[in-house]
Amino acid sequence: MDTLKELEALRGRHPQPPAAGSAEEKRALATFGQFFSSFAPDRVSSLLPQTYAEDVYFNDTLKVVRGREALAHYLKDSAEAVESCRVEIQEVTRTAHDEHLVRWTMMIRFKRFKRGVDTWTVGMSHLRFDADGRVVYHQDYWNAADGLFQHIPLLGTAISAIKRRL
Repeated sequence: MDTLKELEALRGRHPQPPAAGSAEEKRALATFGQFFSSFAPDRVSSLLPQTYAEDVYFNDTLKVVRGREALAHYLKDSAEAVESCRVEIQEVTRTAHDEHLVRWTMMIRFKRFKRGVDTWTVGMSHLRFDADGRVVYHQDYWNAADGLFQHIPLLGTAISAIKRRL
């Protein structure tokens, strides 16, 4: 699996994330939470360098992006496509590999689909930080069918019909 190879490579390049319980770890998690607390194009531009490392691997289940410059373009385009979006962190767990599992809820209001409707979804991000507290690995796990695809005309109708048959 490509994602696991990426993770192993990043563990090798960034073997020393912030220590458990340290001020650096708390700051890294707070910076990540702040980045997505109000997802907007101007915030992407201003907060991305302190949140994500130059060699970041990012997979939000919709797209795989490598490198901070490519991530900046992707996230800015994503933020411009929504009227509003915010992520609320519910729980953080540190793993045996010195990584973090961040459980969250996301509210998103699209500009093009179901205007004016708040869509809530839940998910989890698997994160690894570098020694400076920036994200080097970000893998999301969430139900894109409920969080995004159900709102696209025709596709949403098809997804609903499939769910009814299951």
